[in-house]
Amino acid sequence: MISRVPGNTRSGFRDRPWFAVVFLATVLTIGLWLPGRISVTSSPSLDHRVFFLTRARPPYELGSYLLFRKKTDHAISDLLLKKLGCGPGDRLTVSNDAYFCNKRFLGRALEQDSMGRRLPHFIFNGTIPADNLFMIGEHERSYDSRYFGFIDAESVLKTAHPLW
Repeated sequence: MISRVPGNTRSGFRDRPWFAVVFLATVLTIGLWLPGRISVTSSPSLDHRVFFLTRARPPYELGSYLLFRKKTDHAISDLLLKKLGCGPGDRLTVSNDAYFCNKRFLGRALEQDSMGRRLPHFIFNGTIPADNLFMIGEHERSYDSRYFGFIDAESVLKTAHPLW
C-alpha cells in the first residue's frame, strides 16, 4: 500500500490544463509582437546587423541609431537606418568633401557610387536648424546625409538599439 503525505502531491503546474492555454497565449503574443520590433540589415553601412526597435522619442542623442523614411534615387528602399551624426543646434562644417560636427570628423563624401555614377554632395556650413537631422553611416560607402542632406525629425519612425 502506498501512503501519501498530506500536502506533498507530485502533480505540478504543468499537469494542469490552464498551463497549456497560458503557454500558447504567451507564445502567440510574443510571436505577433516581436517581428515588428526587430530589424535586420545586411548593408555594410552600419557596424551592427540586428537591432531592437522602440518608439522614437526626441530629442535624439548624437550616435543614436534611427530608422527613418527618406525617398532617395540611390536607395533600394525608402526606409533607412543610420546613426545621428549631427543634430539641431550643432555646428556642421564641410571642407574639401570632409564633414565635421562640432569639429568632430564624421566622414568624407565620395565622388562616385559603386556603379560609377556621380554622387551629389550636400554642402552646409553652420548651425543645424531645429527639426533637422544629419544622418551618417559607419562605412565609408554609406549613402547618407553627406549625399541627400538633412532629414526632417518628423520622418523618424523608430529608435534602433543594436543587439548584434
